Amino acid sequence: MSKPSQDDGPVDRMRIGIRRRLDGLLRGRRRSDALPIDFDPDLYLDLNADVAMAVEAGHIASAAEHWRHFGRRERRAYRLPIPTAALGGDIVGAGTFRYPYRAVGSLPRIEFAEPAIGGDDEAIARRLIAAWRHSAAAAPDAVEEGMWAARTQGFSAFHTALHGGDAPALAAMLVDLFQSHLAHGIAMGRTTATLARHAPDTFAAGWHDRLLRFAEALAVEPVRCPEQGDFTRPLESIAGLERIEAALGFPLTFPNVGAPYGVRLGGSILPEHAFSHAYAARRIRDLRPGPRLAEIGGGFGGLAWYLHDAAQSYTILDLPFTNVIQGWFLLKAGLPVSLSGETDARIRILPWWEIHRDERYDLVINQDSIPEMPPDTAEMYVGRIREIAPLFYSINQEAAAVNTDAFRQGVVPDLVARDGGYRRLSRNLFWLRDGYVEEVYARRG
Repeated sequence: MSKPSQDDGPVDRMRIGIRRRLDGLLRGRRRSDALPIDFDPDLYLDLNADVAMAVEAGHIASAAEHWRHFGRRERRAYRLPIPTAALGGDIVGAGTFRYPYRAVGSLPRIEFAEPAIGGDDEAIARRLIAAWRHSAAAAPDAVEEGMWAARTQGFSAFHTALHGGDAPALAAMLVDLFQSHLAHGIAMGRTTATLARHAPDTFAAGWHDRLLRFAEALAVEPVRCPEQGDFTRPLESIAGLERIEAALGFPLTFPNVGAPYGVRLGGSILPEHAFSHAYAARRIRDLRPGPRLAEIGGGFGGLAWYLHDAAQSYTILDLPFTNVIQGWFLLKAGLPVSLSGETDARIRILPWWEIHRDERYDLVINQDSIPEMPPDTAEMYVGRIREIAPLFYSINQEAAAVNTDAFRQGVVPDLVARDGGYRRLSRNLFWLRDGYVEEVYARRG
């Protein structure tokens, strides 16, 4: 349900059918390939999050076995790429950039925060375990399918800690969340961290490209125009943080939770995801929807962080697995949060099926997840959003790419059109990420 991450470009997306393909292999339908001389199994798992999950869960024996039977044919990365002068350096996709490297000027290096271990970590972890168990006891019989089903099937150590009530083990896994595979598909993660350490200038360039897009979206920087000759002007002249925050209407700071990495701006290390979340928070505030907000699929909780306001309530509805990550991030950030089974606080983190509660909201938000749901699940959400809120804010892609072996990704405007109960108020290209569309829908009548 929650996803959003342009940083996972170097990694093939999660594959749900590893066990099925392995069974086929054992029946003799595939031949084995020899390992490359320079194959490093640890690096292979660093660079391929879904393989690391499959090995940890016991679906395949080792990194070497995956490479022999699948990785070579899938052209999986098994060694660090050699940076080139091309846009993206052959490490980050060229589509990450709007501007060429020469437009970004002198670049500070990417910084990596150390895990911030706190005295309340185990207490927070115990709350997360209790909430996860409460959700598990109330879960509907239907099993979530699609790309995000892998999150509930992988990460066996994580699930062992939850099942076993091992708060110290759970806290130890979450303190470096953003540099671990737990963040795969949500934000940053171990693969991107590995590549960023290998090619810090490339990732700093991508970060500054996002900063420039962000400043343009806020009208703090004029939009550059290649027809007028200033497209490659260096970035040093960009407006300062004070002007950016004045245009935002709130601080851009990011909490030191989960060992984030990015460029230091002001007093905090700012991951590039912060720009997308802060921009969306500004747009939602401009809509003035009312005090009751809900988000379907909340990522790691970044939008909730930038939207937190004493005058508003905020409800996240997501997979129980991801609820644990959101709870860790927002509780460690010091916000008033309630989890499944707890007395409601201003920010609630709940399993997805709680969308069927008899509650109403002023606005429901979805970022980068409805297209990746199974078709019937996506249709359910679009219909239910119309029932519980007068406004729907969507930031999603429309590629209709292959999702699993069973179906392709959905397209939000198509889903809305089939529902028939909405009228579109606005549609714009999303400033911060190419290929994404920002839309606002209102309920008819």
